[in-house]
Amino acid sequence: MNNENGNDAEWQAALDWLMRMHDGELDDAGHRELHAWLAASPTHRDAFREAERLWTLTGLLPPKDK
Repeated sequence: MNNENGNDAEWQAALDWLMRMHDGELDDAGHRELHAWLAASPTHRDAFREAERLWTLTGLLPPKDK
């Protein structure tokens, strides 16, 4: 994700969602909220994919979504 494009809010939200997933903080309602956030905008999906990619590159694999 290129934060120079003014997507800092999306990037931070994506990181927050990823951390919540990693920490096991998402119940069924949380997963529905995440999916709704992802569906709301292509920039949300792009930010989340990039956050997952960086997470993986650092060796911290995110859990699989339900």
